[in-house]
Amino acid sequence: MARSSTTPPVLKLSLERVRAYWHRKQGLAEPLRTSVEEVVAATGWLRTLGGVDAYLAARARVPGLKRRQLDEAVEQSRLQVVPAVRGCIYLVPRPEVPLVLRIAEEQHRKKADREYEKAGIDPRELADVGEAVLKVLRKGPLSTDALRKALPEGTVRALGDKGKKVGISSTLPPALRHLEFEGKLERTQEGGRVDTERYLWRLPAKNPFTGAKVPAEPVERHARIAAIFFRQAGPTPLESFTTWAALSQREARAAMEKLPLVPVAVEGIEGELWVMEEELAVLRQPVPASESLAMLAFEDSYLAFHGGPALFTDPKHHARRVPVWGNTKGGTLGEVRFLFVRPLLEGDRLVGFWEYDVDAGAVVFGTFDKLAPRRRKAVEALAADTAAFLRDDVGRAHSFSLDSDDSLRERAALVKAL
Repeated sequence: MARSSTTPPVLKLSLERVRAYWHRKQGLAEPLRTSVEEVVAATGWLRTLGGVDAYLAARARVPGLKRRQLDEAVEQSRLQVVPAVRGCIYLVPRPEVPLVLRIAEEQHRKKADREYEKAGIDPRELADVGEAVLKVLRKGPLSTDALRKALPEGTVRALGDKGKKVGISSTLPPALRHLEFEGKLERTQEGGRVDTERYLWRLPAKNPFTGAKVPAEPVERHARIAAIFFRQAGPTPLESFTTWAALSQREARAAMEKLPLVPVAVEGIEGELWVMEEELAVLRQPVPASESLAMLAFEDSYLAFHGGPALFTDPKHHARRVPVWGNTKGGTLGEVRFLFVRPLLEGDRLVGFWEYDVDAGAVVFGTFDKLAPRRRKAVEALAADTAAFLRDDVGRAHSFSLDSDDSLRERAALVKAL
């Protein structure tokens, strides 16, 4: 069981030691010689935003990864595109899908029931739409629009102004969501590529809940999801888990109490960090310095798990202003949680940024400090390899569905200015 927050830390560590541990645990110090779905299970699920960054996050941990390798994992349901924590869409390893769908359903229902009532949706109506959907999909996968057209006339009801007020246009989207939560259908990307938000709906070869043991009690499900998070993230504060999982502190603490988590103290970080007890032996061992280089996705779990770039950047650069992902207006490297620019790592440290130059068909990069000639040549080689992947294999470099060439140009200009 997790110890009380008043329990003294069982281990005191330097930030350098913990950062080296995070780096190795994320598969960035040395590649994890396993399948792509096992890498995702070990290092963190991949956000799918309609852009190429899911490919980039996987490729940083599987050097030389081809686009088709990740696409095939989804096509074969070894990785599945599912709503997960916070209602976000992730690529999740198949064995974890039942738990993840139950967590997503639990969070969805907190507001869905109220919205359905306001929109005038009867649950029995959704069940009828769902039955019609399953019947149509027996003929093969369809997009949402194609599915709507294929359904018998009168099956789907437009919700009018009542629906608009809660953001639901008709009875089809909630019916699809309920079928997905039940494992009766699954989504995959249109065109067989991960870098799109246009989905096809298909009947699964096997319902993921068949034979799966998902706890009935919310606290037990939260404990399962907490175990996944802390094994992926390593020593992490409670707040990082609540932010990732969209749980209250009360819910998170109750879940953590059911796990063998212990507190550790890390130099330069206020408060306690929690780690699975099984990891203490490895944390006590010295870790050789890593000379690896990595060009990460803009919302990579290596930084996102631990509150953003501050802990990975030399403090002398913390005042540097950077673009921020989301609604927050600008910020600094020492403050922001989510960068809207792609990170460049040297070893376990954030040393600069990189971006794809759409006009040159090349990757540009900039560093906060001048690199030694040998290291600069190594980064140039990595940049050339990454550019070839984006240009020749993926064919685009946008981070999300609404990203544009002009936005890429702006970010490339910012990187060049370094």
